[in-house]
Amino acid sequence: MDRWRLGFLVLFLACAGMLAFALYHQVYHWVMPCLMCVYQRLAVIAYGLLALLAVAWRPRSRAGLLLLGGSLAGSALFGAWAAALNLQLQYGPPDPTAACAASLPFPIDLNDPAWPAWFAMLIRPVGDCSAVDFTLFGVSVPLWVMLAMSGMLIAAIWLCMLRWRGLGGQRP
Repeated sequence: MDRWRLGFLVLFLACAGMLAFALYHQVYHWVMPCLMCVYQRLAVIAYGLLALLAVAWRPRSRAGLLLLGGSLAGSALFGAWAAALNLQLQYGPPDPTAACAASLPFPIDLNDPAWPAWFAMLIRPVGDCSAVDFTLFGVSVPLWVMLAMSGMLIAAIWLCMLRWRGLGGQRP
C-alpha cells in the first residue's frame, strides 16, 4: 500500500474512532450533543467520507487533486470553526445575543421517516453549547475536535503536496 492510500486510511480510521468515542459517551454516559457538537460531527463525517474516497480514488490530474484537497480542507476548516465557536460559548464571557440551545432550529427535519433512526440519534442537537459536560485530561471536547481537525488539515495538505509532486509536469 502506498503512502497516499495508507495516509488517508489512517485519517478515515481516526474519524471513525472520533465518532465511535462520541457515540459511546452519548449512549452510555448520556453526554448529549449540542448544536455546535452536531456541526462538528457532520464535519468529521464529511472528512472521513472524503478520506475514504481518497483511499479508493487517487487523482491522476492536478484538477482532481485540487478538488479533493479543497473538499478535505473545507470540511476540516468547518469542523475547527464550529469547535472554536463552541469553545467561545463555553469559556468566553457570557453573551446574551449568542444562543446555542436545543431549541434553536436545525436545518434537517430528523422526524422525517426517510432518515434512519441511527442517523437521527447521531446528529440530533439536544444539549447546551455553553455547558462543559465532559473533559478528557482536563480539556473539553471542542478543543480536542479543533486540535484533531487542525491535524487532519495538515495531514491532508501534506499528502496532497506529495501527490502534487508525484504528478510532475501534468497540467490541470
